Amino acid sequence: MPLKFLLFIAAITMIGCKTTKVSVDYFGQTAPKTTPVVFGKGLISKKGRFEHGISFSPDAQEVAFGILDKQAIKGNIYYSKKTAGTWSTPIGFKPLENKNVYLPYFSPDGKSLLYAQSIPDTTSLYITNIWKLEKNNDSWNSPKKIYAPLSSTSREANASMTNDGTIYFSSNRNCQGKENCYTADLFYSKLTANSYTDVHEIAELNSANDEESVFISPKETYILFCRYTDKETNADLYISYRTLDGHWTAPQMLDATINSKHWDRRPFVSIDNKLLFFTRLEIKAFKLLESDIYWVHTAKVFKPFVFNPLANVTVPIDKKFEITIPSDYFKDIDAKKLTLSINQHAFDWLQFDSKKRKLSGLPLTEGDFELIFTAVDEFSNKTEDTVKITVTR
Repeated sequence: MPLKFLLFIAAITMIGCKTTKVSVDYFGQTAPKTTPVVFGKGLISKKGRFEHGISFSPDAQEVAFGILDKQAIKGNIYYSKKTAGTWSTPIGFKPLENKNVYLPYFSPDGKSLLYAQSIPDTTSLYITNIWKLEKNNDSWNSPKKIYAPLSSTSREANASMTNDGTIYFSSNRNCQGKENCYTADLFYSKLTANSYTDVHEIAELNSANDEESVFISPKETYILFCRYTDKETNADLYISYRTLDGHWTAPQMLDATINSKHWDRRPFVSIDNKLLFFTRLEIKAFKLLESDIYWVHTAKVFKPFVFNPLANVTVPIDKKFEITIPSDYFKDIDAKKLTLSINQHAFDWLQFDSKKRKLSGLPLTEGDFELIFTAVDEFSNKTEDTVKITVTR
């Protein structure tokens, strides 16, 4: 696929049959199950209008989302507020009128809004920086640009914030000095003394392809983003979890019921972790045909992950041993209980008590043995982890 087109796309930018219960009012919409559906059809997502990127305030009383023009180049942000139990008709957000703006994200406290804005007096509308709009009581102040090093002369496409003010964002700044390079990567910047003075690349999440459309959870426990996968599925949504030592797990593509053959981007998760919102773009012959906002229950979004990894173990032959498995070996974002098991049938000398989380045995043979631990959540999502036991004399 031509790199120029990828730049264009980056810039414009059990449970399945159960009824999910969501207590919050999302424009009176019936809560989705585990198959994505268009959100707010005819009100938020209108046929022939190009919506992209949505964010709700943490109390779900305000919403902001992006609108693209018919050429899918210039952007506007729409806004609606719920007052006395009724949502207002979404209209252009007055504090950002006549601005070329994209991809709004509320801060976790609801007191500010991050968004991308085109750099004025530039020959390219694709070059955007990160701006912030703060709320004073019930009124919005004047928008302010977040200056270097977070914003740069490159394209910062979108940004999302944690509880402590850390901003995660995408940028193609790694392309500076490289010919015909447009690839975006993921970065973060911590808030220190009310300013952002350092930027760090998240190298373990970046690849040779585009990574952008980043959403960071308020507690910084997981991150969602989109990556250009291939010509068959185009851009897909990926997830990574933060482990005990602060590293990110290898990114995993979201369930096939969520990702599609179209461009799936711009993730946002409700504050209770129950709903995923995202944008799906339909493109044919380099032309954007439709762009709507979808939503889906997160039963198939979050899966168990290895939070506190087990080290490989060496034990002596002909001697009993016992190992306690940490209670936080596996974690899950939205599941309260995990069922843990091992491939015990493969070893007649090994016992595993899943309730007491005790692994014990009396090995009689030297060698290396692979234990496969499996964690299953209440939605039947499962994750495996392999630990090696070495038996020596």
